[in-house]
Amino acid sequence: MIDFRYHLVSLVSVFLALAVGIVLGAGPLKEPIGASLQSQVDSLRTDRDDLRAKLDAAGGNIEKQNEFITEAAPELTSGILNDKTISIVTGPHADPEQVEAVVNRITEAGGTVAVDASFVENTLSLADSTEFLKTLRTLVPALPEDDATAIRSALVIALTGKASALPEGKERDDAAKQAGALFDAFVDAGRLRTDSDHATSDLFLVVDNKNSQLAEQDKPTAEASEGQAKRTVITDFVNALTTESKSVVAAGDAGSAQTGLISVLRTERSKASTVDGLSLGAGPVITVRALAAGSAGGHGHYGFASNADTILPKKE
Repeated sequence: MIDFRYHLVSLVSVFLALAVGIVLGAGPLKEPIGASLQSQVDSLRTDRDDLRAKLDAAGGNIEKQNEFITEAAPELTSGILNDKTISIVTGPHADPEQVEAVVNRITEAGGTVAVDASFVENTLSLADSTEFLKTLRTLVPALPEDDATAIRSALVIALTGKASALPEGKERDDAAKQAGALFDAFVDAGRLRTDSDHATSDLFLVVDNKNSQLAEQDKPTAEASEGQAKRTVITDFVNALTTESKSVVAAGDAGSAQTGLISVLRTERSKASTVDGLSLGAGPVITVRALAAGSAGGHGHYGFASNADTILPKKE
């Protein structure tokens, strides 16, 4: 058994070690330790100041580049969207400043915005959709039997005025004529936000949410259709839109090219063209050039991310 003498020896050893440490720390080791710590602190401060200076310089360079792009934009986009109408569909959390910048560039390029509509979280969702589906099927009885596909098809018809996904014949023609009524049904149900009157076009711009995480949403969510991840619901809509329009351009910020809609569309080789860098001054300019290229039959992935084909489409 361990007796009292063992405990006593252990306690004495601990106190001796503490005493030695205090003596050394206050005596011969005081200056070397203090100097070493001070040196490390000075080095960290220098690194911090250097990083701050580099960050300020980078911010200044970006600001100057944005100013340059703003001044050069008319030369890069003048007249390339003359007589073109574009419908804009934005995510529920798209940055309004980014959207406004693109709209301004479209106008400068001679284009006209036909419709500016924003998704909400449940735009394409099956949650609480019983009455909404009844309304859609009353307007267009030929909508697909699958409810998720029916909602998506109805929205595509509403935006494009075309219904080639439906069986050819009178039912398809009747469905196309209901485009305005379908559009109003989405707005009245609170599944689409817009201040625009109904109009259709064959050029579309889809703007992703700011800081989008769509690429990481592999599981079904409350806002997605039953049995599908939200990323699938959104990309199915974009791909359906490409079949009924001349061109669809999806645009987003740098994050969108990494984890958002742009990343998904590029990975899945969608027929939609894509643009990243929308938060930069160059982004809206590239987007307008992509819309013009799409109108001429071009397709590509543009911007600054590593998964882009090139920075800028050629001026048509």
